[in-house]
Amino acid sequence: MTKLSVPGRYPKWIDIFCLLLLAAYVLAGASLVPFHGDESTQMFMGRDSYYLFQDGDLSKILYDSAWSSRPDEQHLRLINGTVTKTIHGFLSASAGMRRDEINGQWDWELDYAANRDLGHIPDAQLLQRARLASALQLAVSVALFYALIRMTIGRPVAIVASGLYALHPALLLNGRRAMMEGAHLLGMMLVLLSAAWLLRERGWIRFIVLGICSGAAVAAKHPNAFVVAMVFLACGSLFIYEMLRFAGPARSSQTRSIAGLILAGVIALLVFYLMNPAWWLAPFESGVEAFSLRVALFQDQVATYGGDDSLIERVRGFLRYIFVENNQYYEVAQWADYSEITGQVRSYEASGLAGASIGGSAAGGLLNLALTIVGGVQLLRSRDIEGEYRWLLVVLGGGIALITLAATPLPWLRYYLPVLPFTIILSAYALVRLAALCRADIKRRFARLRALQ
Repeated sequence: MTKLSVPGRYPKWIDIFCLLLLAAYVLAGASLVPFHGDESTQMFMGRDSYYLFQDGDLSKILYDSAWSSRPDEQHLRLINGTVTKTIHGFLSASAGMRRDEINGQWDWELDYAANRDLGHIPDAQLLQRARLASALQLAVSVALFYALIRMTIGRPVAIVASGLYALHPALLLNGRRAMMEGAHLLGMMLVLLSAAWLLRERGWIRFIVLGICSGAAVAAKHPNAFVVAMVFLACGSLFIYEMLRFAGPARSSQTRSIAGLILAGVIALLVFYLMNPAWWLAPFESGVEAFSLRVALFQDQVATYGGDDSLIERVRGFLRYIFVENNQYYEVAQWADYSEITGQVRSYEASGLAGASIGGSAAGGLLNLALTIVGGVQLLRSRDIEGEYRWLLVVLGGGIALITLAATPLPWLRYYLPVLPFTIILSAYALVRLAALCRADIKRRFARLRALQ
């Protein structure tokens, strides 16, 4: 099947040049993003790297069911991913910092001044390095996003989608900060691209790659487990459908594919386990405790800051943060009173590096929603896209949207980030389709004019 082609067959170096420009834009704004308290907490967690690699003392990291030593660190260790904190620990050690020189954990019960006085704000130079590392992961995810769309839909949509992705203010802000979102998005794109690569040709190596990427993605940030689950659901249901539909050698091939997917799942679990030293002693107990702590954290946040109680409120919040709101610099209203933060926000927005998107207003949100709907309808109807890829994108996009709607009790844009890549894909597909229709219409009009002359 043919994919949408670029008019004029522009040389491939143009794509590379555009991706480099987008990467430079992502990196350029890393030093300017307004501060968030979770950056302090993520930097604080870098102490685990010292325990493991400098002290060589695994006992300080292993899960302690009695919570007898450093309960604050264990709490963070269980509910957070390991990739970002490991990077932060490496950056701190490479800068010559001792473990006790790393900033403290942000205390959300105190104001900005009190946290500053207690030493909870990271060293400025170290914070910039950590943000650059996070932005670099976001920049790599842009390239992987482009590769995913080019493989599944085609080059024009890939170019437009990667631009919308790299310039989206919410993805830029959160992906640039020294938090887990850069690693989260990178892990997500690794899983999606490896799944698309697998569907192109189902070899054992590709199943192994999918397993490795899946385990690493969940280790980067635990909510990536939903992405992995949707990928395995999409691939597994496709393999089972093909096995039931065909007979003979074709059925045997699908049986091997199902076995390969099981192998990928086992590898994913092993990779996640290896990347989480805290779980090594008691993996099952640690997993149950991590889930319980995550649920309790959500409940505490809702009780403290207020949440969306009814389905209508959640749907309204979903539409608001996916299609209308460009950004959310802080989730706690009190931060609007901190002159340090408001000054950083003004400087960031005035820099020209804060990004741009179709949303940002009621009218822009309606346009954004309309493009997503049009793109979704076109994707379902299109015969230019191979059926396996359409199924993968539909299951992933729809599944992640439903899970996010059901599992997000807080009006915090950061929790809606996993949905944005899929709405961007649909919007880009709609824009390219509309551009192709306009181009064809203009050609017809010129042809009629020449016929009349």
